[in-house]
Order: sequence, then structure tokens, then C-alpha cells
Amino acid sequence: MKKFLQKNGLIIDLVLLACFVAFLAFWGQRFAVMFFGMITVAFIVLRRIDYQKHVILKRIILTGFGVVAVSFVIIEALVFTQLGANDPEEADYVIILGSGIRGTELSLTLKQRLDASLDYIRSHPQTPVIVSGGQGPGESIPEALAMKNYLIEQGISPAQVIMEDRSTSTQENLAFSKKIILESGLEHPEIMIVTSDYHMFRSKYIAAKNGYAAEYGISAPSPGYLKPINMIREYFATIKTFI
Repeated sequence: MKKFLQKNGLIIDLVLLACFVAFLAFWGQRFAVMFFGMITVAFIVLRRIDYQKHVILKRIILTGFGVVAVSFVIIEALVFTQLGANDPEEADYVIILGSGIRGTELSLTLKQRLDASLDYIRSHPQTPVIVSGGQGPGESIPEALAMKNYLIEQGISPAQVIMEDRSTSTQENLAFSKKIILESGLEHPEIMIVTSDYHMFRSKYIAAKNGYAAEYGISAPSPGYLKPINMIREYFATIKTFI
């Protein structure tokens, strides 16, 4: 393998860079594309270092890889604790966290979140439901409006659904939703968070930081083909949240 890389290294580098440029042009600056680009650059740079001459640099790199590996295992273990969350507790509010839409159409991830919420919402018709999500690039309407429309199509009363349509992150989802709840006069709300399985641990953690009285959860399944990249992305997002 080492001889193969030495002989064909330049060709491999050019192919990887060409793939990155093609992915970037086709899919834009999505996490998966940027992660592929980061791995490509790391592969090209690290392969060119003469580790026999740069022993200290080698130790630094190995230590860095070790820290990343250990932290990855710890964080993914925390994420896994909430993958199948389906808490039975009663809550004052349901908060469904948004995910991207295309134009006005729900993404598969967002549809799965909404579908996961339906049984609880139907069995708790007096519990207000906050659909939380603003409007991002490529979205013709706020995510919250698309979510509300879908719930209404499924037979949920419009009066039960409240829109929070300004948020652009999980932190804002939960902070802005709490502001809506406080304006209703409830000071210490217990909430039922509905989000994707891989996203539940971080969502509950952020909710706790925002001062909710209790955070329960209903986790929606996520597409299997997206699971690996979602878990990797969640690692970086959780690190950022902890910091």
C-alpha cells in the first residue's frame, strides 16, 4: 500500500480534489461535502510529512488523533443513550424541532419528526404544540409553516399548533420556543421534544441549559443511509455545544 501511494500519490490527490470540487458544485457547502474536503486535505498533507525527521510533529499528530478518538467514543456513547427515546411523561408543551425543507416540501428527516409526534399529539389534544424552524437558503417558506401545514393535513387542529418561525439553530429553537411559552404565563414548563434520534441528546442538553423544568423526548428514526454522516456531524455539533 505504501509503495502504491508513493507511485500513484499525485494521481490520487488530483482525483480526490476533483471529486471534492464536483461534490461542492453539485451539492454546495453541506456538511458531508465539507467533511470530505477536510479529510482529503488532511490525507494529502499528512502523507507528505517525513515523520522520521519530524519526531515531535509525529507525536503531536498522534496525540491529537488519540484525543479525537477518545472524545468521539464518549460523545457517540452519550448520543446513543437517547437514540430510542420515547418518554411516556406528560408535558406542558410539545416542541417539534425543524429540519430543512426544499421550497415548500418537507425533507424526509423533517417528515419523520412530524410523523413521530402524531401519536402523542393525538392522545393529548389539549397540549399545545410548538413547531420551531425559520427560513433558510432554498426554502420558500419558514420550516414552521411547512410543519404546521403538514400537521393540519394529518388532522391536527390548527388551534393546537403554534409557530416559532425565526430560529436557525437548535439553541434558537429552544430559546425562542421558551419565550413563547413564558409569554403564555407558564414560568416552569415541562416539554416534550420531538427530533431525530441522533439529535435527541444534544437537544435535551440545550433545553436544560435554557432552564426548562423538565425535558422529555420522542425520537424519530433517521434515514439509514444518512446515519453515519449525521452521527459524525453530531459529534462536532456536540463539541461546539459543550464549549
